Amino acid sequence: MSLASKSLCASILLAALSSACGNGFVYDPPPEPELVFPETGSFIAGDTLELTFSESIDPATLKLRVWQTELDTELEIPDSAEPVIETCTISDGSCGDLTITADGSNPKSVSLALDAEGIGRPGTPLILEVEPGLADKAGRATGRSIYYNVQFIAPEGTMNEDVVEFVEGTYIFSAVVSKPVPAVLTLISDVKVTPDGRIFIAGGEGDEINGAPKDTIDPENLIVDPTEEGWALHLRGQVTLTEDGRRVMTTEPVDATLPSQPFNIDLTQVRMNGEIVRQDDGTEKFQGTLSFEKLIAFNDDIMLNPLKGGTEPLVGVFVPAEKEPDGVPKLCGDQCGAIVAVCEPPMNFPDEDVCMDAEE
Repeated sequence: MSLASKSLCASILLAALSSACGNGFVYDPPPEPELVFPETGSFIAGDTLELTFSESIDPATLKLRVWQTELDTELEIPDSAEPVIETCTISDGSCGDLTITADGSNPKSVSLALDAEGIGRPGTPLILEVEPGLADKAGRATGRSIYYNVQFIAPEGTMNEDVVEFVEGTYIFSAVVSKPVPAVLTLISDVKVTPDGRIFIAGGEGDEINGAPKDTIDPENLIVDPTEEGWALHLRGQVTLTEDGRRVMTTEPVDATLPSQPFNIDLTQVRMNGEIVRQDDGTEKFQGTLSFEKLIAFNDDIMLNPLKGGTEPLVGVFVPAEKEPDGVPKLCGDQCGAIVAVCEPPMNFPDEDVCMDAEE
């Protein structure tokens, strides 16, 4: 059974047990914050964020921090990192590039405005942290930090006047989904970017080998899944050059099916957003987010109610040719590679001019 399947079963069991405990002790939890995401999973630069709460909070207990850092190989904030916005409260109002506005003296929501020319600019992934201690009016407080992945994208229609440079080849994309069902998504992909900024990705699910952790991005410890649970993803999008010379990527939404036991999983409106960063060795690294609108679990006998989607951190690292796993889908060749379970490349993918050099 896959990690996603085990976690899904555990979530279903927990819900059933909670419903069965109708008598006796009633747990009154602390307020639960939730960041309201747009359907695309990403905000357009200049948008205001809304943080809601399951009940009215004590405004003095809301403390926010903002991180802007390159995540480590486990998609965590490095110990050496420093927040770009240190603890900010409602009473502070404005903390540099962040402004907090509450909806009243006992708020059930706050609005967060991030400077679109500063930390809220397109492309750079942010992590919003709600610090421990968020409490309701009765003093029931949270005991841990809660994190949200945020990314602003450039307005649609932005065109590139200059050539978009990119090191084509194989990349390993990794995203660790925490909600609504914990899972690790690994995509071993062939990636091309045209001079005008169109990006195309053909990827196959990566499975860990040699006893490596589930979230490994080491190509020597990964294979392209050749089993009946392997899945492929084909994405197209745009890389936009910003005024300060950064390369910001956003992909068009696609639906993805992940076969597993005992439930298959459908993710709707999957998108990748990120910044492409040139590394010291001349290769590229993707740093961004993966978002999806909803998650649906089903098998031949049952379909569960859809679960709300979310936005999770995403990294993509370059793979040298000599370390490329066998069976990687190819944009200008076998677009399924070793994947035999779910692989349905879209019509006319990629654009005709992308593979002209390969045909010559």
